[in-house]
Amino acid sequence: MDLTGPSRDELDILTAVFHFHPLALEDCEARRHNPKVDDYGSFLFILTHGVHPESSAREFRTRQLALFLGPDYIVSFHREPSRSVEATLESIRKNPRLMADGPGMLLYRMLDFQMDLYLPLMENFQKRIDEIEKACFEAATPAILRDVFDLRKALVRLRRFSGHQREILLRLSRREFALIDERSAIYLRDVYDHLVRITDLADSFRDLVAGALEAHLSVVSNRTNEIMRVLTVITTLFMPLTLIAGIYGMNFQDMPEFHWRRGYLFAYGLMVVVAAAMYYFFRRRGIFRGPGR
Repeated sequence: MDLTGPSRDELDILTAVFHFHPLALEDCEARRHNPKVDDYGSFLFILTHGVHPESSAREFRTRQLALFLGPDYIVSFHREPSRSVEATLESIRKNPRLMADGPGMLLYRMLDFQMDLYLPLMENFQKRIDEIEKACFEAATPAILRDVFDLRKALVRLRRFSGHQREILLRLSRREFALIDERSAIYLRDVYDHLVRITDLADSFRDLVAGALEAHLSVVSNRTNEIMRVLTVITTLFMPLTLIAGIYGMNFQDMPEFHWRRGYLFAYGLMVVVAAAMYYFFRRRGIFRGPGR
C-alpha cells in the first residue's frame, strides 16, 4: 500500500486495519525527522530521506519516506511524491511476479533506488568543489566565501542523513530484525555498501571544502599583505622627502640657503636623489614591488 499525501480516512486505515503503534504514526506524520528504524514486534517502522529533485550542491534537500514492513505487506507513507516508490511500483506493474519475492525484497528495491539518486548529487558536489577551488586562486571575492559556506552547510546536512541511514542499513543487513529474511539481507548489504561510499565521499568533500576555505583566507591574507607592503614602501620613500620639505619650509631669517638663488632647485634635486637612492636600494633587496607585479 502506498499513501501519498493521505487524507484523514486513509490515515485511519493505518490504525484500524494495520494497528500500527501510535508512536510510529506520530513519527511518520512529523514533517522533519532523522532517519531511524524501530522494531514493534509485528512490524518494522523505517524512516528514510531521499534526494529532493530540486536538491543541489548549494542547497541539499530531502524528501521524507516512512515505511511499515510486516510479514506479508509493506506500507509506504510520504507527503510528497517519492521517486523510489514510483520506480518500485512501475517495476511491479511491468513484472507482477516481483510481489512473490516478499516485502523484504520490495524494501530493498525502494532503498536501492533511493540511494542510487544520491550518486548524481555527489558528482555535482565534486564539480562544485573543483569550481570553488579554482575560483579561490583566480578571484577571491566575498561571493566565493558565501559559496564555500553554503557548500559546507549542505555537506554537513548530507553527512548527517547519510550517517543515520547507514546505521539503518547496517542493522537491516545484519538481520537484527526477525522480519528481514536471509535473501533480503544479502541485497540490503549492497545498499549498505552504497551508503558507506556516499558517507565516505561526504567526509572527503567536507575536508576539501575546509581546505578551500583555508586557501581562500590565505589568498585574501596574502593579497592584503602585498597591498600593505606596497603602501609601506611608498610611505617610506616619502618620509625623507617630507623631512627635507619640512626643513626648508621653516622660514627662519638666518637659514643659510634661504637667500640662495638656486636653493629651490637644490631642494628638489636632493629629494629626487634621495628617492632614487631608496628606490634602488629597495629594488636590490627585493623589497619594493609595484602594483600588478
